[in-house]
Formats: sequence, structure tokens, C-alpha cells
Amino acid sequence: MLYYINTELKKALKKKYTRYYPIGIILTALLANAAMSAFRNIYYGTNDGTFAYNLIMFAKGFFWIPYYACWFAADNVFGEEYPNPLIRDKSTIGLSRTKMYFGKLIVSEIIMCLCAIFATVAFLLITWVFQTHDGTIDMTVVLDFVEAVLITMPLFITGVSISNAFLFSITPKKKAFMSFVLGIVIIPRIIMFLATEGIHFLPAVWISQILITPQFQTLQFYATRDVPKIIISAISYTAISCLIGCRSFNRKESF
Repeated sequence: MLYYINTELKKALKKKYTRYYPIGIILTALLANAAMSAFRNIYYGTNDGTFAYNLIMFAKGFFWIPYYACWFAADNVFGEEYPNPLIRDKSTIGLSRTKMYFGKLIVSEIIMCLCAIFATVAFLLITWVFQTHDGTIDMTVVLDFVEAVLITMPLFITGVSISNAFLFSITPKKKAFMSFVLGIVIIPRIIMFLATEGIHFLPAVWISQILITPQFQTLQFYATRDVPKIIISAISYTAISCLIGCRSFNRKESF
């Protein structure tokens, strides 16, 4: 199993798409800082509400972006040969479909963690370079942001697990991606919209309480963070998605 995981990790790290992730992360951080600088210097005219610590604080409410991007971590590891149940090579000798499934999942989670670490460091460094003149980034701000990242990691793990389930359960891959977009992005957003104060559609309000996406909006402030809920929902969704994905892969017919 360890040999299989190591082999799959090496294969994933060598893929050209893996090199695109750091580039995308850096460009996103640069764009966020450029937008903040332009807003302050061109439109707003003052520093009020546009200090570096404001940008870092606002960024915590946008962790749903890397949550959606967990699909790409899973997809990069998934490979063109899956979900063919007959796939066999040196690294899969003696492995059941269940072990193959969880091996892929573990590698996807490792890729996600590496990206999360890189994104955290890159964002803080780029923000420090761009906003160093206002002097508002101190260790307290940095530690608060890192803490928010750590709190959110269970949800990112869930995002990868859900993505993995879609990839192993639905073919072809384009259909799996569209199903992911519909089920994880579009439908939850519609429910969140119907649950807003202006509409307050009660079924949507109830359902929104168990959705993952709204939980990212609670990360900006200590008062709104619900760590137990994040952990419980992450464990629940991860377990369900693992069950669905692994069961689907095990039930695929052999030809």
C-alpha cells in the first residue's frame, strides 16, 4: 500500500498540471493585493478599511474558492487509467479495489495539503511585500490567518474526498465534473440564496445549516467560528463520500 501511494504521489508531482497550481496561487495572491491597492489609491482615497490586515481578514471568508478547487487536486491524481477496475501494474500487485481507491484518495489529500501550505506562505509573503508600508501585519495577524487555515483543513479534506467520489462513481470525467459543479457549487449556492434574510425560504434555511459552503463565511471572526460544527460536518461528509466512491468503484463490472 505504501509503495502504491509513493508511486502515485511521484506520478502526480511530475504531471505538468501540478506546476500550474503554484502559478495559479501566486497569480491569485497578486490579483487580490493589486485590487486592494487600486481600491485604496484610486477609488477610496484613504487607508480606512484597506489595511493589509483587512485583506488577510477578508481572505478567510473566501476559503470556499480553494474548497471548490479541491477537484483539481483529486483530478490530477485520478489519472486517465481510472476508474477502470482492471487496471494493474507493479504498484497495484496484491491490492484490492478498496485499497486502490483509498490510495488515490490519500495521495490527493497530500497534494491538497502541499498546495494549502504553499498558498498560505505565498499569500502572507506577497501581502507583506505589497502592503508593507502600512505596517499592520504583525505576528498576531499571521497566527490568526494560519489558525483559520488549520481550522478549515477538515473541510478541504472533505472537498478532496467528495471530488474523488465523483471521479470514481461517474464516467466519463466531463460528466463527473459537471455533476460536481451542479451538486457542490450551483445547488448549494441556490439554497444559500433562498436562505438569505430577504427571501428566508424555510426549507432552504434548514438545509443551509448542514451545507459546507456557508461555513467558510464564519471564519473571519472568532465569534462566528463554529469549530465543532466544522469538524463534525467534515467527518460526516468525508465518511459518506468515501463510502459512495469506494462502493461505486468496487461495483464496476470487469470485462
